[in-house]
Amino acid sequence: MAAIPGPREQERAEDFGVLLGWSHTRTSRGIQLKVQSTSTEAGNPRDIAARNLLMTRNQALILAKYLLDATGQTLPEKPRRGRLLRLLRRLTGG
Repeated sequence: MAAIPGPREQERAEDFGVLLGWSHTRTSRGIQLKVQSTSTEAGNPRDIAARNLLMTRNQALILAKYLLDATGQTLPEKPRRGRLLRLLRRLTGG
């Protein structure tokens, strides 16, 4: 029977670091997220780790909502249409 790892063993097993940047690419199955991080303060380019994560669009949406909620942020509101454009749409039935 395997022993349950203690806190120090769990810390070593998990990957901790500072997020440096990210980019994404749309794929036919979802989104490829490339995350760059480092675990040192010096910022030596050799210490930068890159990890590619594949997510479904639904996973990306859930992650985005989680991050918005965790930071207390909201999506920016779409700009309202101008009064003239709204009036024209009402008059033309569009």
